[in-house]
Amino acid sequence: MTWLKRFKFRWILIATGLALAGCAGLASQTTASSVSSADPVPKPSVERSVGELTPQLPRAILTPTTQPPVTTTTTTTTSTTTTIAERPPVELTADDLLDRRLETFDVLVPPVDEVFVSMIEAPAPTDVIARSTWHGECPVAATDLAYAQVSFFGFDGEFHTGELLVHRDFAADIVDILARMHEMRFPIEEMSVVSPHDLANPTAEENNTSVFTCRRTISGGRWSRHAYGDAIDINPFHNPYVSSSRVIPELATAYVDRERQVPGLIDAEIRSMFADIGWGWGGNWNSVKDWMHFSATGD
Repeated sequence: MTWLKRFKFRWILIATGLALAGCAGLASQTTASSVSSADPVPKPSVERSVGELTPQLPRAILTPTTQPPVTTTTTTTTSTTTTIAERPPVELTADDLLDRRLETFDVLVPPVDEVFVSMIEAPAPTDVIARSTWHGECPVAATDLAYAQVSFFGFDGEFHTGELLVHRDFAADIVDILARMHEMRFPIEEMSVVSPHDLANPTAEENNTSVFTCRRTISGGRWSRHAYGDAIDINPFHNPYVSSSRVIPELATAYVDRERQVPGLIDAEIRSMFADIGWGWGGNWNSVKDWMHFSATGD
């Protein structure tokens, strides 16, 4: 083979090799592109804790309910604090003595709207027990008391937040009744836990709706049902206790006349609510009349 033929043959081999190499590279690029499109590289996962996904609600947040109310009950062994505003003294006019419709002083933050809200905590928090009338000689254990916050309708036409200490066996029933009273817009002036100062310094202007108070009966012979947490007094000024010529609160004499058509008086519908849960009414007593009073035992 002449040198010219050998040169041409080598050139053909080199060109053929370059062409084959180029095709292989193109095929490699095409394969890589196909893999990248079909199987993208996964992004690193982001781990979140349960605490990040689920916000923690504070204890004093009320639980919105519909009718009939759904009550939230929790159990706690932690001491927490509920901030209570100090009520100013009540000043009554002559008109108030005849038809009392005072504005409610908010001891707790009022609800945001007219929807009934409630919260039950059992047993009651230690800070609530500490500011109540409970002590070691009371006929009920502190752990048998529940703490309830509920919204209520005031004589001022506004909605407010009240609080009660009540025996845990009856807490849900009482909250249900208060929900029905809220629905019918039955006015309540005040609803707060009775303190030792309140017990030691009763006033003629008293009108606090309450359940638990560790005290004796008015006659003093035995523990009141309030000391067990299974009796409630509703609007005491509008529904006084009457024994012979004695009226408690003593300024509520205009409300001895039960035929008067004024708001705040216990009526047949409310009596029926308590009868449905087996509670008796003090207005049915013979020797005295306690129109504010309902209890699990009827006394």
